[in-house]
Amino acid sequence: MKRRYDVIVCGAGSSGGVVASRLSDDAALTVLLLDAGPDFPDEAESQPAFYVLGNLLGGGFAGVGAAIPELDWGYWSEPLPGGRRIHLKRGRLVGGTSMINAGIFVRGRPGDFAEWVELGATGWGWDDVRPFYERVEEEITIRTYPREQWQPFSHAFEEAYVELGYRLVDEANAPDAWTGVVGPWPQNRRNEIKLGTLPSYVRRARRRPNFDVRGDALVDRVVVKDGRATGVLLASGEEFEADEIVVCGGAYGSPSILLRSGIGPAADLEGLGIAPVADLPVGSGLRDHPQCLFLLKAPPQLATLVGPSFTVVARGDGWFSFPVALDEEEGVVGVAMALNRQEPNGWVRLTSPDAAAPLAIHTAFGDVIGSGGFDGPFDVFRRLAGTSAFAGRSIGGLDADAALEQILPERLGHAFHPSSTCAIGRVVDSQLRVYGIDRLRVADASVFPENISNNLNFTCYMVGERAAALVAGR
Repeated sequence: MKRRYDVIVCGAGSSGGVVASRLSDDAALTVLLLDAGPDFPDEAESQPAFYVLGNLLGGGFAGVGAAIPELDWGYWSEPLPGGRRIHLKRGRLVGGTSMINAGIFVRGRPGDFAEWVELGATGWGWDDVRPFYERVEEEITIRTYPREQWQPFSHAFEEAYVELGYRLVDEANAPDAWTGVVGPWPQNRRNEIKLGTLPSYVRRARRRPNFDVRGDALVDRVVVKDGRATGVLLASGEEFEADEIVVCGGAYGSPSILLRSGIGPAADLEGLGIAPVADLPVGSGLRDHPQCLFLLKAPPQLATLVGPSFTVVARGDGWFSFPVALDEEEGVVGVAMALNRQEPNGWVRLTSPDAAAPLAIHTAFGDVIGSGGFDGPFDVFRRLAGTSAFAGRSIGGLDADAALEQILPERLGHAFHPSSTCAIGRVVDSQLRVYGIDRLRVADASVFPENISNNLNFTCYMVGERAAALVAGR
């Protein structure tokens, strides 16, 4: 006999952990939270090693996930022009990417949500989403590091932007802290433990009798009968039934689950031998924040990695920027520049109906290379190199003396911020319900109708809170 729940949440990451935990506040609801990666049920008493591989002890440029390959999905992009492929790191564990990312915790720009409404996301304006950001803030410690703890290059970075006329702000989550500003970058940390959903939302619900967590549970598909989602089938063959299913696999994982379930472009599904149940543009419209790291030489004492990373951010017109200390022995630092927007030309597709098969992920970054989008940010980077804050500290050379067209093909990457592959208005409605399928919702960055103007993690938590309220009928 199949085990039955009121709600099954597929994916325990930045949104799914929030959805499941919040729904379990109602003792009358039974909730099952599934994740393909391992669970750490004793994490509160016996902290996993990755808890202390955080911002002070080797998170590195790509976040802790770079150091823990066994907790990564192993996604790679389709080849860019020239054949280069990009490792698209995503966390495969209970807590998901919220446990392996850089820990930046910033709200979306109010204007982002005006764009969402214009794109058909009725009820997702700033005044609608702000209460759910505030609800996350009641659960999650958000902090900035005091300047006396910053790495030396971070001080030079902030001073250089101020020298260029950028306004100094101390609250990056303020509604007016968006363009022409520089200042401390908020993070979701307490006692140097990153407050991903594993040690926060999942922990608060774990001991409840109405809440079950299953790690190492790879979802094959949602079971759909007569236009209604009735359960979830695991790759192991185990099946659960539920009154409602919420898919929270992220911008790569959620479309893959829907596609295997027969929800997606009918011709593509038929070509893989999957019977279509809903012909929807699942997997199309992939966006990220295209990002490039521009390198400079610096005295070794200014390139030291001692102290927390990702402590300061600058925001310009259509981009954001942060400093990275890279190599204190060789004396190399970097200024990362990321674009807020990308044309929705990317996609996620299945290569096989097998849940364990690799995905085909087209980032469309080749379009970005020749688009001119980095012309402005690169000009700002070169101006930074000429400030007294940089030049007076002997920081310069390398990419400051190179041509942008030489740098981008070799180094353009992503900010680990994929979105929009199951977007509101195209795949789901404003209540996050999949078009044409009853009792099935999607809740994660894949539903963004347009990407937001900075790091996605806090907004994914917000979407989780909003989704829980929608499922509960509030």
